[in-house]
Amino acid sequence: MNIVADHIRKVAVPAILYACLALSCARASSSIDSTNKHAWTENIGWVNAAPTNGGVNVFFNGTVGYLKGLAWGENIGWIKLGNDSGGPYTNSSSTDWGVNLDVAGKLTGFAWGENVGWIKFDSAYSVVTIDMQTGLFFGDAWGENIGWVRLRGTAPDYNVRTLAFDKQSQGTPNWWLTYYDVTEDYDAGDGVSAWKKYVMDANPKVQGDYLRITAISNLPPATVTFFSSARRYYTLQRCEDIQTGVWTNIVTQAGNPGLSSLQDATATTPQFYRVEVRVTP
Repeated sequence: MNIVADHIRKVAVPAILYACLALSCARASSSIDSTNKHAWTENIGWVNAAPTNGGVNVFFNGTVGYLKGLAWGENIGWIKLGNDSGGPYTNSSSTDWGVNLDVAGKLTGFAWGENVGWIKFDSAYSVVTIDMQTGLFFGDAWGENIGWVRLRGTAPDYNVRTLAFDKQSQGTPNWWLTYYDVTEDYDAGDGVSAWKKYVMDANPKVQGDYLRITAISNLPPATVTFFSSARRYYTLQRCEDIQTGVWTNIVTQAGNPGLSSLQDATATTPQFYRVEVRVTP
């Protein structure tokens, strides 16, 4: 989706500040899909990642993440995905262990079962991953005492899938809403909904934290300066007659942490300008 920052002004060559965005809705938990929740081991049978009195949760902040909670094996009891303090975990002591998630979806570290011992998610022969588009787990974890724990298989078909990367109606992923503990329509008091702040890569709980133009030059080449994020993409757009609403893309680039600038070196007459932000190019 897109978003635009409102700020209209016509100057010697360019000058509208318009920042575009688009997304919104109710928040869902980043737990395991109740219809896709089983792993299998030859030696201990089925392991349920979303049992009635437990459940595995996936937490992510856009850069790093971790798993937490309890899975259940009818023949082995509870398997714990991380210590109570939460991750990311160092896996260096009896009080700091668990399963971590990196930005590419790779899982590392250990789970623990009182009856089966340690289960490693990144062994020498298999690394468990999560597809961040579908939420599906792939690969096998390894337990010295139970063998391979397979997260996906056939005959019968089974898999484990997290809802963390599912999106709400305006396109905001569940992991982001869970991380900030908001719904898509949450407003910190500045009139900008949380789903829009996701597109802007802004903090939905901080009033005034949103895409906005800070300066526009009066001389060619027209230069528009705005707050940006290194994880978003920005397009400078211009319009000669604001009443027609015909906008032309001038240049697109990745943002920087803090302030960024975009220039229009081709305009020969006064123009209106706006900046559009996108999550992807």
